[in-house]
Amino acid sequence: MIQLRWLVLGLIALPFLEFATFFWVAGRIGFLAALLGVVATSFLGVMILKGGARLLFSQMARGGVVLMSGDAAKGSMLTAFAGLLFAIPGYVTDVIAVLLLLPAIKGLLSGGGTLQTASARRPTPPGVVDLDPADWREEQRLPPQDPRLGPR
Repeated sequence: MIQLRWLVLGLIALPFLEFATFFWVAGRIGFLAALLGVVATSFLGVMILKGGARLLFSQMARGGVVLMSGDAAKGSMLTAFAGLLFAIPGYVTDVIAVLLLLPAIKGLLSGGGTLQTASARRPTPPGVVDLDPADWREEQRLPPQDPRLGPR
């Protein structure tokens, strides 16, 4: 029950925090620029939500069954939640939305358990031995041997 109390308090405090952040940003870059930034990021959030919905509905309209792995569904939900946060006017929710769109944070929140960067290694296909550079060396290739001469 304590978590619910903190959630409610956070939701009550969010508008006050958003106003304070807006006025701080407006003091730095000007009121019109700050207002334009809020409108632009809200428009971006609507476009993210609209794009995800359009993709889902187009797949359903073609009669295709939409199947996703658990990680893909979690990643899509995080993207949709980031779009919703962008659509809410304010800079605090925009910062949280940007964090949710980062691949490392998305990998951590979607159940990867560890931070995964864009250069994270993909799993190797079956039958392939993946060695580190220190574990192998290139050897000189010998020309093919005539089987009648026996082993070398």
